[in-house]
Amino acid sequence: MTASAVARRGREPVAIVPGVWRVGGGSWRGAVTPLSAEADCNVYFLDLDGAGVLVDCGTRAGLGAIAANLRRVGCGPDAVTDVLLSHSHWDHTDGVAAWQERPRPPAIHLNGVGATLLARGDHRLAGYQLLAPPHRFEPFRVDHRVEDGERFRLGTMTIDAHFMPGHTPDSTLFTFDLQDRAVGICGDVAFGPAGDHGVVLGQLCTLWQSNLDDYVRSLRRLVERRIDILLPGHGDAVIGQERVHDALRATLELARSLAADTRVRANLGV
Repeated sequence: MTASAVARRGREPVAIVPGVWRVGGGSWRGAVTPLSAEADCNVYFLDLDGAGVLVDCGTRAGLGAIAANLRRVGCGPDAVTDVLLSHSHWDHTDGVAAWQERPRPPAIHLNGVGATLLARGDHRLAGYQLLAPPHRFEPFRVDHRVEDGERFRLGTMTIDAHFMPGHTPDSTLFTFDLQDRAVGICGDVAFGPAGDHGVVLGQLCTLWQSNLDDYVRSLRRLVERRIDILLPGHGDAVIGQERVHDALRATLELARSLAADTRVRANLGV
């Protein structure tokens, strides 16, 4: 099936734990079943008490499939009260402007670093400039500029924000407790194993100001946290404290080895 056909039809949403579904995302180079457009990041829906939260929103090409999957979980697009963005990359944010066109637009939450650059008209962190032209990016309004260490409420749920720069300077880990399990939303900071590709980092590029030293420091802090369910920006969710820790530890070791390689640093400029 072509990417456009998947975007039109969608696939069945993936239930992760009660109240949490993956409702969108591409195949991540064949590692998982695609749910929306191939270029989409993972898009999650959290049915929290008093809030319907979309975690990242993918590209415009995937909007139809994501809306269909929201209906399949019994909510529909009108149930989305908030969009929580892990960072500014276009595959995570390209659809935001479309959500803001709705009669009752959801509140948009984004790291303050990314929000500041976006407000200035600086789109480097979106990264769409590396796509083959013509490329289209519609700036969007940020309703909540999230700060490092901030604690805020979505419905009755308490969310904690932890800046995790490295992949991008606005990469953020959001944590909260759900049914006595610690959930971590990490965007492209870390992933589970990527099929035959093994352990991978979020893509590094000078355009979106990647920094390997920051990445290593962020992963050190991340490894020290207790997380029972990790919701990454691509690939499968990682469930179980030991599995999460192993995935994060392997990611840290990869980042350390790359940071210590002078050839990598010289060639990537990060």
